[in-house]
Amino acid sequence: MTSPQPQDWQRRIRDLKIEIDRATTSGSESLNQIDVDAPSFGIDALQRSYQQFLEWFNGIPASGKLLAIAGGGLLSLTLIKTVFQLITSLITLSVFGIILYVVYRFWILPKSSDSRIDN
Repeated sequence: MTSPQPQDWQRRIRDLKIEIDRATTSGSESLNQIDVDAPSFGIDALQRSYQQFLEWFNGIPASGKLLAIAGGGLLSLTLIKTVFQLITSLITLSVFGIILYVVYRFWILPKSSDSRIDN
């Protein structure tokens, strides 16, 4: 196996340095400015998502539109049902907590204070 001559390496290094210098001088403006595709939030993102949905929805056949509407309605009803179940559970827990507090306050607490007085 033969190794390349040092002159070839030196010439290649010089060529690379020239390419780097050319790139930095011609692209110095692009080095100072960074274009970032940051996700945008708020109204613009919502409008963009809505437009993408409309394009998708208009691109499907009529039977697909019917199925998409039915699926969306079913999903919406399921989400509403879940929210109502969560609210019902929270109300039930709060009523149960109030009942337990009343039982503790009026039946258990007086009995424990009576036993301390007897001693």
